Formats: sequence, structure tokens, C-alpha cells
Amino acid sequence: MRGAHGVRGEVRIDPRTDVSDRFQRGRTLLCDGIGPLEIASLRGTPEAPIIGFAGRVSRGQADALRGRFLRVPAEESRRAAGGAYLWADLVGLEVRSPSGEALGVVADILRTGSADVLVIRRDGGELLLPALESVIHKVDLASGHIVALPQEEYR
Repeated sequence: MRGAHGVRGEVRIDPRTDVSDRFQRGRTLLCDGIGPLEIASLRGTPEAPIIGFAGRVSRGQADALRGRFLRVPAEESRRAAGGAYLWADLVGLEVRSPSGEALGVVADILRTGSADVLVIRRDGGELLLPALESVIHKVDLASGHIVALPQEEYR
């Protein structure tokens, strides 16, 4: 959450979801470090919603949510993803080249216009990998790794 909006306990949200109706009055979301929060009010735009949560009626209560993430239960996310991988599944996975060389660990995922980009943390910095079939060859959640061919290795 980005922070408080006004003095009535509302917060500005930075939505990171493809589900257009994720935020609805009455829906309960899980807040990191806080627990379940029920949406009591909703306004703004789908790209920048402003939400009021039940029981949070002051700016101080809303500001305590700054920087925290809202989540839905994993089962609901998987159902909405329709077979795609969830970001939460990918963050923390080891990334290897097709030859088995360790490339780093998925630290974050960036949403861009055409394809999501995996941010791989490794010695000496970061490697950015677009989530394209030509780059990401295999995702193996059971063994905790991804096989990828960075674009700079194409010849």
C-alpha cells in the first residue's frame, strides 16, 4: 500500500493484479504483518484505487499500512491465474542456464507493457530476464529452479 489518503482511514493502493474486480466492498484481503482486512469503501480508478478498511477510520490507522502488501488466499490466486505461474511461486527460485550454470535467484518481478521481467539477484548485480518462452525454458517449482537463457547469450 502506498499510504494514507485523507483523514478518514483510507489508503492508496498500488495494484499488482490482473484481476479487474480484485477490490470490491465486502471482500477480505490478507495484509502482511496485520492479518485479514475487509474492504469497507472503494473509490478512485482501477489503476489507483483508494480503499477504506472496516475498523480503520483514522489517518494514523491507515498510515500504519504503508508499505505492506495485500494478498488473496493462494487458492483464489491460482484459480484466477488459470494455470499461469504466480509471482509468489517464482520469487526465491534459483535460476540456471541450460548448461546448469547458476545465474542467481529471482528477487522480484517487474510488470512492463509486453512481458513481465524477472529480476535475478546475483554476485555483481542484477540480471533482467523477460518472461518469454525464448528466454525462460523451464520452470520447475518442485525442485525450486528455473532454466533460462539470457538474451545476451543469443548468437
